[in-house]
Formats: sequence, structure tokens, C-alpha cells
Amino acid sequence: MLFPPPGLEPLATVTVDLAPPLDFGPGPDGHHRTVPITGGTVDGPALSGRVLPGGADWQRVLPDGTVFVEARYTLELSGALVGLVSTGVRTGPPEVLAALARGEDVDPAEYYFRVTLRATTADARYRWLTTSVLIGRAERTANQVRYDLHRLL
Repeated sequence: MLFPPPGLEPLATVTVDLAPPLDFGPGPDGHHRTVPITGGTVDGPALSGRVLPGGADWQRVLPDGTVFVEARYTLELSGALVGLVSTGVRTGPPEVLAALARGEDVDPAEYYFRVTLRATTADARYRWLTTSVLIGRAERTANQVRYDLHRLL
């Protein structure tokens, strides 16, 4: 091993409010749907603000229930706009994924939901986000996705 494992700097808990999915149906590479983002909050030691309405999570669902996500949305942090692109995967035992698909609350320890995020902003106060590796551990509820956002050190 060349280096010790990197540490994590906790930035915030992000709660993303969701509308019902728009279902595109099955395609050759999985079932496609889009989940509109209606708002949310950002609350933590390094960042606080809100998730603006208007983004969406474009999803590809495999036959086993695994979901690949790619969400694009905007944060407002102290008047600054920060765009986020979040990509990740949610997977787990079939019965757990089926319960999530039905909108049931499931203990996040029962499934794997991880995201990586890329930020963009013109505001100098948050430019450090654009040159950081950002990751999150997430959970899905009936109407929200929540994740703890960290900066990889």
C-alpha cells in the first residue's frame, strides 16, 4: 500500500424532495424513469442552504431492482448557486429493493446506496467544491433522498 486511506470531511446532510416518477418504460439497457426534484435542504458544518426545485434524477432500473442514478440539481448556499451532478447506485436484496420500489421505509443498513458528486459554481466562496472529490451515503424514503455529503481528504 502506497498511502494510508483518505479521510472524510463531513460537509452537510442533503435532503432532496421528490415528485412521483415519470416512467419511460423498459428499454434495451433497463427500465428508465425520471424523478423530478421539487426542493429540499442542506444542513451541516460546512454548508447550509436549500435545494432549488427544477432538477431531476434520471434512473435506469435493472431487472433485479438495482437502480443507477444520475441527478442534476441546484443548491442555493448563502445566495450562491451551486450546480450538482450526482451519480450512483442503489442495490440490495430483491425483497428490500421491492419494498423501496413500493415506497416503503426501509432501514438504510439493509441496502447499498452510494453517490459521487461533481459541483460547479461561479461563486469564489464555494469554488473549493469544484476541485474536491465529493461522496455520499444515501437513503431513499417514499418522497425523499437523504445523503450525508463528504469531501474526500
